[in-house]
Amino acid sequence: MATDVNDIIKQGYLRVKSKSINVWQKRWLVLRRASSKGPIRLDKYLDEKSARSGGHHKTCLLTNVQSISRLTNTCRKHGFAINFHDGNQKWFACDSDLEADTWVKLSIQECLLLPPGLATGEPDVLRPGIQKELQEQFHVYLMPTSKLDVFGECLLQVTHENIYLWDITNSKLKLVAWPLTALRRYGSDLTKFTFEAGRHCPTGEGMFVFHTLEGEKIYRKVHQATLAIAEAHHKMKKLPSIGTNEVPQTESRLRFTANLV
Repeated sequence: MATDVNDIIKQGYLRVKSKSINVWQKRWLVLRRASSKGPIRLDKYLDEKSARSGGHHKTCLLTNVQSISRLTNTCRKHGFAINFHDGNQKWFACDSDLEADTWVKLSIQECLLLPPGLATGEPDVLRPGIQKELQEQFHVYLMPTSKLDVFGECLLQVTHENIYLWDITNSKLKLVAWPLTALRRYGSDLTKFTFEAGRHCPTGEGMFVFHTLEGEKIYRKVHQATLAIAEAHHKMKKLPSIGTNEVPQTESRLRFTANLV
């Protein structure tokens, strides 16, 4: 692909409170997970166009986060705060409570719930459990699509949070990753596994078809991981800092999950 977007967890327009001039500024934010390319961080761009072109931006490292919580409506509607151990604090505001909850949930998962060591920027394949899961890579044939510049024989891997596609000749070369939380639907039959990616996926919206004789096994792994994410989301929404009556985003997607033939 032209640019490496595999470390993007979430991105979009947010309003950021400026300490220097005490105003809220609309900026394009990119939350990036820890990987071999760097620690977990939040990149701030002037707008989406600047982010797409790799333009000037400011980076806030999230390796020293103490807590992440929603702001009260009196402080800022649809807002949330990231608090650091050194006493610093950053405030953000979204367009809806659901969007704010999603930013908070993903940030908490990456900054506070992942095992120690990831914040230092270890490669993804070194995550606890990932090496074991790498032993189960499915040989698939990806049908050509305008969303990717790769197709043909690949290795597909399902983890607790992503579907990974690896190079067939180099099993450590990651081609792309699709977050399970951003899938709209998925299914299988006797000869293929198929899923529809949502707009928050690195590839954008689109259908991806993989010819394989292990479609049903891939489907079960994806479905089990997605159910686990939904259950974790339920538990997280019970925390005082994330109180909301909105329907969990992951669970709502599960309602549209069906076998695709």
